[in-house]
Amino acid sequence: MTTQADNLFIGLSDIADHTLTSLIKGQMERGIDTHIDDFSILCTSDQWNKYVRSLKDVQLVQFKGRSGMVIDHNKNWFLDYNINSGAVEIQLYGQKTAIGAVGKELRDLYEEVLTEIEWIYAPDGSSMQIPLRADRHPVSEMYPFLGEETLEDYYERYMSSSASILLLIGPPGTGKTSFIRGLMQHTQSSATVTYDENILAKDYVFANFIEGDKNLMVIEDADMFLKARSEGNATMHKFLNVGDGLVTTRNKKLIFSTNLPSIRDIDPALIRPGRCFDIVTFDLLTQEQAEKLAAKMNVTLTETKDKWNIADIFNKQTFDVQAPIRRGSMGFL
Repeated sequence: MTTQADNLFIGLSDIADHTLTSLIKGQMERGIDTHIDDFSILCTSDQWNKYVRSLKDVQLVQFKGRSGMVIDHNKNWFLDYNINSGAVEIQLYGQKTAIGAVGKELRDLYEEVLTEIEWIYAPDGSSMQIPLRADRHPVSEMYPFLGEETLEDYYERYMSSSASILLLIGPPGTGKTSFIRGLMQHTQSSATVTYDENILAKDYVFANFIEGDKNLMVIEDADMFLKARSEGNATMHKFLNVGDGLVTTRNKKLIFSTNLPSIRDIDPALIRPGRCFDIVTFDLLTQEQAEKLAAKMNVTLTETKDKWNIADIFNKQTFDVQAPIRRGSMGFL
């Protein structure tokens, strides 16, 4: 008898494809549905290897580098994994109940990654997926410009708006980076990030952003990218097209942060109504504002100053102030 599975032809690129295809073919022959559960967990390479080696009655296949497979032939599920920077990407295939049990166990053991950053670091498109840390949530008291509106309400209003551009202006230490991190945490949004002018000159960065699953593009320290096209800024037209042009895609947002002192230095087309949701000016805190933030963060201010740097107060609560603060290449990680 010829079954539907007998007539199935699939191109295979590696042993993982072959294993998955064999599993699906067997499930089809027995009339069993095949489901997928795709997620990431916060887990180091050592933690993950220890976990998979503790599993009983499974077949483990580890490849060179940081990937591999776990196969349970008895319960008919297959797990394909790839270890990235501080996280493990997992794809589970198999019968719904079986993969549901495995997925629950992993989520109980490790924190699921809900937000991540794709950092494009090379002109050829090489990138890494980095989980966004789940702590260091900003609070409304950091941003007096909000008035009576909460930080969470502002985030929701921006994400639900039809305008795609958000422009954050202010000197260093005024909370722009924390603001972006809070937006990503609150809305469980993931972002594409790059800091290289040569990379942003490539069309594929914008094409991948429009086509991919990241709904934010974040351009920090964007001074050089915001200048007018008449001043030779060849990248601006790409932002304009993605922001509200011919290739506009719904629910894709572009966030720029800059130290430029005035919006007069910015291409006016970027900040026109309808395209730009808001231009937010960040500033140092007064003594009264600093005291409100310190009370919220359970921090005691030991001096009086005319102006307070938000980062100084925030970091006092978040870090051990006796230890040096190590900053990575991306401030909101």
